[in-house]
Amino acid sequence: MKETSNKYLISALLLGLAFHGSAIFFTLETTYDALIHLFFADHYAHSWFEPWNYEWYTGFTVQSYPPLVHQSIGLLSLIGGLKFGMFSVALIAIVLFITGTYRFSLMMTGNKTVAGYASILAVFSSSFVETLHIFGQLPSIIGVSVLMHALPEIYLWLKTGEKWYLATSLSLIAVTVTSHHVTPIFGMIFFIFPLIGMVIMDVSRGQVNTMKEVTFKLFWSSFLKLFKRIVSFGMLSLVLIVGCIFPYWLNSKANPITQVPIPHGSRDNFLEITSSGLVFFLIPWGILLVLLPYIFYRYYSKRYLFFGLSVTICTILGTGGTTPIPLKMLGETAFNILTLDRFTLWASILSIPLMGEFAYRLVEGDLKTLIQEKFGAVYHRIIGGLLAGLAVFMVVFTMSLNYFRPSQPQKIKMLPIVNFLNQDDHDKWRFLTLGFGDQMAWLSAQTNALTVDGNYHSARRLPELTTRPIERLENSKFKGVAGIGSLQQFLTTPEKYNLKYIFSNDKFYDPILYFCGWQRLRQLENGIMVWERLNIPPVSSILPKEDVATWLKIMWGVIPFLTVLIAFALNIQMLWVNMLKTRIKPIPDFLKYSASYSKFNRNVLRITHVWSLFLAVIVFYGIYLFYLKNDSQRSPENAIIAYYDALDFKEFEKAHSLIDPQSKLPIAQYMLEISVTDGLLSSYAKMDAIETEITAYNDSTVSAKVTSQWITPLEKIEKVDYKTLSKRNQKWYLQPDELNNDLPPDQLYSANATKYFNQGRRRITTEQTHHEDILKQPVLEVVSAKLVQYNGHYAIIGEVQNIDNVPADVILKGTLYNDANKQLATYNAKYHMKHKLMPKESSSFRINFEGIAWSKTQDSIPDTFNPDEFTPVEFEEQPTKFNLQAAGNVSGSDLYKSVVLSAIDIKDETITGNLFNSGIQEITIPQLLITYYDADKNMVWVDHLFVKAGVRQQRKQDFEYEILKNGKVKIISDDMKNIFINGLPNDAIASKIVPNRIENHSEAQLQKIDHPDFSYIKIEINTYIGNPN
Repeated sequence: MKETSNKYLISALLLGLAFHGSAIFFTLETTYDALIHLFFADHYAHSWFEPWNYEWYTGFTVQSYPPLVHQSIGLLSLIGGLKFGMFSVALIAIVLFITGTYRFSLMMTGNKTVAGYASILAVFSSSFVETLHIFGQLPSIIGVSVLMHALPEIYLWLKTGEKWYLATSLSLIAVTVTSHHVTPIFGMIFFIFPLIGMVIMDVSRGQVNTMKEVTFKLFWSSFLKLFKRIVSFGMLSLVLIVGCIFPYWLNSKANPITQVPIPHGSRDNFLEITSSGLVFFLIPWGILLVLLPYIFYRYYSKRYLFFGLSVTICTILGTGGTTPIPLKMLGETAFNILTLDRFTLWASILSIPLMGEFAYRLVEGDLKTLIQEKFGAVYHRIIGGLLAGLAVFMVVFTMSLNYFRPSQPQKIKMLPIVNFLNQDDHDKWRFLTLGFGDQMAWLSAQTNALTVDGNYHSARRLPELTTRPIERLENSKFKGVAGIGSLQQFLTTPEKYNLKYIFSNDKFYDPILYFCGWQRLRQLENGIMVWERLNIPPVSSILPKEDVATWLKIMWGVIPFLTVLIAFALNIQMLWVNMLKTRIKPIPDFLKYSASYSKFNRNVLRITHVWSLFLAVIVFYGIYLFYLKNDSQRSPENAIIAYYDALDFKEFEKAHSLIDPQSKLPIAQYMLEISVTDGLLSSYAKMDAIETEITAYNDSTVSAKVTSQWITPLEKIEKVDYKTLSKRNQKWYLQPDELNNDLPPDQLYSANATKYFNQGRRRITTEQTHHEDILKQPVLEVVSAKLVQYNGHYAIIGEVQNIDNVPADVILKGTLYNDANKQLATYNAKYHMKHKLMPKESSSFRINFEGIAWSKTQDSIPDTFNPDEFTPVEFEEQPTKFNLQAAGNVSGSDLYKSVVLSAIDIKDETITGNLFNSGIQEITIPQLLITYYDADKNMVWVDHLFVKAGVRQQRKQDFEYEILKNGKVKIISDDMKNIFINGLPNDAIASKIVPNRIENHSEAQLQKIDHPDFSYIKIEINTYIGNPN
């Protein structure tokens, strides 16, 4: 009798390709990993056999990730581009997953109808939907799909001993290995070991009448009979796992992962961090959670016992940090390296055959009969409808997760950035992206320019990255002190990495860029702001690389596709037979062990009902708690938190809705008041924590002290507010704050200004810059400089002056030496100076010598963000002398000086006063540089203060500065012979340009203070304008 096609499998394939095939065009590019695979594919498309890639992390090897999927995308990209290759491979992955699920389910149940049901349900499996459409993990999907295809072949080899099945199974294992390195290793444990146990059970069952008669003695004797086949398969699999990606293992041994682990949501305690529990536990399990009693009941039957153990272990490991068991089972190293959601994915895939079986029994089997007999046909329809509705809800919810909580910034048009990098030799320097998300990989795939950042954290090489739990510099604001601390080092000493250009898609980073000495170039047509650092040397034309033997390169380039060709050749015959039904196949052995679906266990039905009710209670209780927590006007605390949240996310309409309606504050007035506030706190802060303390309470009015912690790119700010709330119609409302009524006297102001413009290249040519186009570097003079020690760390302090007639961008680089002239540390000036100096303007400066934070493994990394975190260099020897290199370049930007100090009041512990903006630009972030002097008016220390609020035109802004309490400064050296300006000695320049300098000229600016260690201070002003007119 000829075999008929499985209509369920065909339906599943059509559904899968229609549903997922159309959805990937809207979701895949916004996933976490897809664009990373695209970048790797671009590498193979251009240099198939060369594993070294220069574009990320100052160079890394692509042999750090199995290549098959990337090479497939790269090969297909030659036909229709990289995205064509990616979508084509995604479609192949969808087909492989559905057919793999069918073959795996057929092997497990021995029933083609059940396997058909399972393949249809696999299309709508929430774990598959999430892995493809949220995570974009194409190698994982292809790896596990091919592994599922291999399982029936492994079964038949172990059961029959036919060498053909050994060949087909090993060929598929080889494809799995070259797709994904983790899947075959753990696949051996969670898929193949339980399969071996099931084969031994089946062999034992063949020797007796019923499964109940299978004893351990019989099981052991069957195991000994199959031992040679098991060992031969195991040894050959091990050879393939090692041999097929041998360069990967060699690279892993040569470059072991010695990085600080990056936090991952799958390792969280899901009860404390519910969002992680949702993404990494509830969504992957989906509707399977309801069926857990049935899954464990069936998997702990004698035949499936080992699969039951496998699912149990995967389930426990998938709980992450919710229980201490995964940490103890895996060990600390593996726990911190692995992402534990993969165990939940495997547990859900292992459960799909039984989900298909349950669906078959519910729709047309014994479970349908039992429910209809016990509860009636209507109840059966309701249960079926509820389960179907829940499955559809989980799919829709998972697919739309990125809509409600986007995992990436809005899509960025890359062409303007690519054009900029291709113009005027801009790609001769490295660049950095900020606020791009995973789209930075897509930019790298479109340009040959190099970046210090990257998007594959296992390949990170720079110690500034490997010693911090940060995946990418571009999203450093989300990683707290680790992220901003790492970014600061790249921004302060960019010449170390030849980093000249920064493309910013997030204004949060603007202040740190400005105060680290970067300047804005222009905004591209896609809205990306380009920042530039002057005086950066281009990347060397010859870059170092870690080369590998030619035979390893050939292996890496040839073996992956060779495994596919061999697997295709060995399995093509069976493929045609399966598809076209050209001849009758011998019935596989696993079909002989199909289960009988004649009587559904009543106790399982009862337990499933109880379990479902328990889950429903938990869900509704969770929704109730969510409502209580988020009902914004239920209590004064809720109203305050909701108000501050709304301000934090700039949801001003929502914030206004929480203002007392009886205060008669219209939304137009409220929005106007908000729009005129600017500054570090208003424009660049994100709330980190909030505490509410009720100070007075009655039935209708509450007074509260609100302490909020705000994160900015420059420092951490604690803000204390006193709020009054009123109760109206059982809802709590806040009273509005009083408005600052500082009004300027006039309506229209005018200002004269000297502006500068640098032509750059005057002649339009691709030749190197002509000498007549190069401006002379402005002449600077270091008026004073000394090496000091304060609070246990070293710094160079002093004063620098622009003695030229053009404005200068100033970069100061300090180096410390010991008595033997051994270099101990080098660093650049960061916040403690004015980087832009007008002609004859001077600035105090301080250079801190920062080390790489937490570079020792025993150092504990703080849990919370602190931008003020400072890691001094640990000196093995005592610094005794210093070298100071000052470089000046002509700059015409950021030269706003129309701000003055007034009403200064110096008390014992604080200095208060006003900043008055007399110009026509709004100052976003004012900075004060406070220089301390001793009784002899010698400079001893430099400090700074960022004023929290901006200063509008013709208005004033208060400030308060706390005088340093500890003033014990030790002067190590004040020898100025090793100071150089633009490469020339400082003394020689100073004596020629300003031969008759008045030594004590600036002492008139000093302010007397009453302090045991300091006698005078000087205050200088630096300004950042966020939106220059």
